[in-house]
Parts: sequence; structure tokens; C-alpha cells
Amino acid sequence: MKRSWFQHSNLTTEQAEQLIARYSENHVMTEKSLDFDLIHWTVSAYLPESKRSPIPDRRYQQRFWG
Repeated sequence: MKRSWFQHSNLTTEQAEQLIARYSENHVMTEKSLDFDLIHWTVSAYLPESKRSPIPDRRYQQRFWG
């Protein structure tokens, strides 16, 4: 299965640590780096890619939009 890096940006220190903890529970490799503004963090996670695109949620689509 192909894998690639997914980035979560503009996170506070607390948010970044919580996100890394969640990923580490699932044994996902992560990296934390400081953003250019030197205030926020970016967390990168090495996640598997799917061959298919996500299925759109039809819950909020009305029939006449079809």
C-alpha cells in the first residue's frame, strides 16, 4: 500500500501533542516542526493512501441538486 505524508498545520503546542499521542496509539510515524511564524506547529503523519477517492456524503444533498 502506498503511503504519503499528511500535514496538520497551525496547531498550538497542546493540540500538536494530543494529535501525536493519538497517532502513536495507532503506530503511525509522525514528525513535529515549528511553522514559519515561530508560534504554531505543523504535525506530519505518514499515512496510507487509498486507490479510490472518498465516497461523498449524500446526507446533506437534496434531490434537485442531483
